[in-house]
Amino acid sequence: MNLTKEFRTTWTPQLAAAQEAARAAADAIRDQFGQRFISAYKGPYDVQLTADVIAQKVIVESLRESFPDYGIVAEEGDHDRWGAEEFLWAVDPLDGTNNFGYGIAHCAVSITLFHGESVVLAVIADPLTERLFHGVRGGRLSPLPSPPDGVPLHRATLSLVTGYAEEGRTWGYGFTGWMSTRCKRVVNMWAPAMDLALIAGGAIDAMVCRDAALLDVCGGMFLVEAAGGRLVDLAGEPLTVRRSMHRRPLSFIATRSPGLAADLAAEVRAYDGAS
Repeated sequence: MNLTKEFRTTWTPQLAAAQEAARAAADAIRDQFGQRFISAYKGPYDVQLTADVIAQKVIVESLRESFPDYGIVAEEGDHDRWGAEEFLWAVDPLDGTNNFGYGIAHCAVSITLFHGESVVLAVIADPLTERLFHGVRGGRLSPLPSPPDGVPLHRATLSLVTGYAEEGRTWGYGFTGWMSTRCKRVVNMWAPAMDLALIAGGAIDAMVCRDAALLDVCGGMFLVEAAGGRLVDLAGEPLTVRRSMHRRPLSFIATRSPGLAADLAAEVRAYDGAS
């Protein structure tokens, strides 16, 4: 596909399409909030709700209508394979499915666009409050984040995310206890895309994530970068979200400031060394 320089750098039509799809999906599922219409079980800790299926159908149809040549990878059904298309939408139709079903108002619709290896835009929409976070490569995050305040570790609110595997959950329980006297609070809210959007905006200070799927976190990681935040791996080395990261579980630290990222990497190393 031959794109003009302006089309490539602003990504305005693609952003508009992603926003439209996210809003349409939110509208389609909002009245199911607090109702556990389970269509499938996905292991001992996770479910698929009819809201997941409805939201994904709305998003896929909307994006295909706007950009029929783009690939789509999504969480449910026949779209769960990462393709090799030059342009690829990555869709998590309902981040925080269990929260949504139980009536816990912390969930999101997440749409990310990859161009080759790189993310070029992300939209994360709250289907309940209608908050919408978005960013494009080379542009600004919207809504504009609050200025980083360099919060020290002992005053930081930390989101902890682990995969569903028993080893990761056990690690998370232990690390929560380890951090309980080292930071202000540790929260485990099971909606990582929304958590990362809140970090980008300045409402939460940091995330430690162990063994997540790229589809769940790619958009939020990009928004943290777009807001001038810091992404590092658990050893403290700089990290940039890439499409090829889908091949294995992804572990990282996301913060508003480099100092907090370094402090958290040191705590991860200390905890692992003491365990």
